[in-house]
Amino acid sequence: MTKRMSRRWALKAGVVAAALPAMPAIVRAQDKLTLKMGTLGSTQYFYYKGAVRMAEEVAKKTGDRVTIQVFPNQQLGNERDMIEGMQLGTIDLAIINTPLLASFDSRFQIFDMPFMFNDWAHVNRVVSGQIGQSLLKSLESKNLMGLAYSTAGHRHVLNYKRPIKTIDDMKGLKIRVLDNPVHVAIVNAMGANATPMQYSEVATALRQRTVDGLDSPTAAVVSEKFYETQKYMSLTGHVFTGVVYLIGMKRYQSLSPELQKILLEAGRVGADLETEQHNKAEVDGIELLRKQHGMTIDTVDKGPFRARMQPVFDRFQDRVGKDLIETVRKMGG
Repeated sequence: MTKRMSRRWALKAGVVAAALPAMPAIVRAQDKLTLKMGTLGSTQYFYYKGAVRMAEEVAKKTGDRVTIQVFPNQQLGNERDMIEGMQLGTIDLAIINTPLLASFDSRFQIFDMPFMFNDWAHVNRVVSGQIGQSLLKSLESKNLMGLAYSTAGHRHVLNYKRPIKTIDDMKGLKIRVLDNPVHVAIVNAMGANATPMQYSEVATALRQRTVDGLDSPTAAVVSEKFYETQKYMSLTGHVFTGVVYLIGMKRYQSLSPELQKILLEAGRVGADLETEQHNKAEVDGIELLRKQHGMTIDTVDKGPFRARMQPVFDRFQDRVGKDLIETVRKMGG
């Protein structure tokens, strides 16, 4: 090759090299990357749909160099298992309910306090502002990185024995709740017997009637087919459950800044889709359960239910923070 040709090729190579930094490093990489993401619930539930939407966004932004494999139905373990897996680096991502995060920062129990949030608009004002971002920041020291918030909705009481129209109708019922002390205290304060249980055990417990019922958002009653074992649902709306899209900090820090940004943005896209679909299903689900699945659905006077909750606040408000509780209440409008 002549010197002139060599110089020409060098100039061309320089032009190409100069253009490369504008491309994300992950797109230039020859090796593909696969990330594992776990969710609760079936492929019909909104966690899975949000995770798949996130995976699609990541594939699009990286030119299919990065694949997120989504494992629904607790295939990667229950929530505690998935949290531990992310911390150890054996699982990359997961969608986790906020009650499970209270062990890392007790302020997460703001989501569990009874009758705290009016609706999603109220929740969104909290999570999109300083309070929500401060909570996500607190997880970083626990080897977890928060990407986005979504919703699991307000929880209502279901059972197979009798309609619940008043607080006295709760007496003696054995109700499955999340494995969280505040949720246990709320249902016990209603007069029922709260039974904390991992989600993977719920379907069997309902079929075998080792519990009389559970508390659940409307959307989950539909997608998880709780109507097959539960006859009655009462719209107590006694507690809101938030959702956080998480990635293990070790995995996050191992990625290029470009890919970190892509994952953050994709997490928000997936969470937004989940929120939109979940909130719509909360509205549509009541009539669907009543008309198509024959459930008896009752509204309740929430006043007597709220009146029973003072012992719950007395017990937990110091852990959550009295000022935080008051601030969140005021944000409800």
